[in-house]
Order: sequence, then structure tokens, then C-alpha cells
Amino acid sequence: MTASPEDPPEGSTRRRRPVAVPLAALTAASCLAIVAALGGLATAPDRPPKRLGPGATLDQEQFTTRFVESRTVSEPGAFGGPAKRLLEIEFEVVNKGEETASMGLPYSGGPGGPSFGSSLLAITPRIGGKYGPSVSGPGGEGGQLHPALPARVVVAYELAEGQKAPRELTIDVGRYEFREGITLTPGWHLVTKGEGDRLKPVTAARVTLPVVPKGTRS
Repeated sequence: MTASPEDPPEGSTRRRRPVAVPLAALTAASCLAIVAALGGLATAPDRPPKRLGPGATLDQEQFTTRFVESRTVSEPGAFGGPAKRLLEIEFEVVNKGEETASMGLPYSGGPGGPSFGSSLLAITPRIGGKYGPSVSGPGGEGGQLHPALPARVVVAYELAEGQKAPRELTIDVGRYEFREGITLTPGWHLVTKGEGDRLKPVTAARVTLPVVPKGTRS
């Protein structure tokens, strides 16, 4: 039988052609080996909250919020009574969802509800008084936020007699995400971390506002 040109000479060993291995594959394999040696893939660290000030805008996914100002005002008392001193925080809010949303009250614990107010996680220094905060906007106190319509929302705290207003305040603000699942009601929920009793909302931004005296409201 006649040897073909491709057959190796008798008694010789054919050389194998080198197999090309992509550099990217080698790099990936090396990285995985290093990660495995160090104990596996690590969880990405939490992002620090954004630092914002007066006039800044934050995309909260369910809402777009502009932080207008914080101020103190006085209101004449009813029927000749003493005037009320209020610390107000004003926001301009646009509901980006497809359904009407509640203005709600600032966050008070737990996973939080699907309202704008629930995303106001903490206000420092803590502002106290005989009563808790009130929230007013379209339709007055307890109003609603309709889709795509900019709304002026005011959170107001009544200052106790003799209580001084702070020179500035800082608001921890959360963000929402839309979830669908068996254990959750489909809809907007605050972004949280932890489990069980340690479940708490994540602060997306920390907003510092000077408190501006505005005098007496007529």
C-alpha cells in the first residue's frame, strides 16, 4: 500500500498540532482558582448613601423627588389662642407609577408601606412635640399623588413651647422597587436588607437642608 503524503514516515512519530487556548479563558480560570482559594465569591459591599442638599432631585424609582427647602413658620392660634410654631419640609414629588399613591406619614418601623412618606426613613435631629408630623399636599392633609402630576408635599412638625428649631436637618431617604412574588403583595416596596426582625430599609440618600425662618403665615 502506497503511503499518502500525509502519513508520517515509517518509524517516526507524528507531531501533534498545538491547540490554541484563548487568553480570556486562561485569565478567567486563574481568577476562579484565586477566588476559590480565598473562600469563594464575596458579596458586593453596600453603596454609601448619596449626599444631597437643597434643590437636589432623587430618583426613588416609584417617585422622583426634589428637596425644596426646610423652614420655620408661625400660624395664628385659633380663637385668639397662642400661635403655633411649625417646622416644615417641602418636597416636589412626581409619582412615576401607573396607579395613584398615598402621601403617607414618615417611616415608623417594619418594612414600610407603599407611600411617599414611608421613604422618609429618619430625620436628624429628632423633632418632637405634643403631636406627630402632619403631611399635606394635593387635596389637603392625607391627599394622594396621581401618576405623572407634580405635587407639592409638606411634612410639618409642631414645635413644643420653648423648643428651638435646629439650624439644619438631615433626612435619610429610601428607594422603592417593584416586586412580584408569592410571599409579597405585587407592587412597590421599599428596598430593604436583612431578614426577619432585622429587616430594615436601605438609605439611598442623605439630604441636608438648612432651616430657614419664614416669619408668620397670614
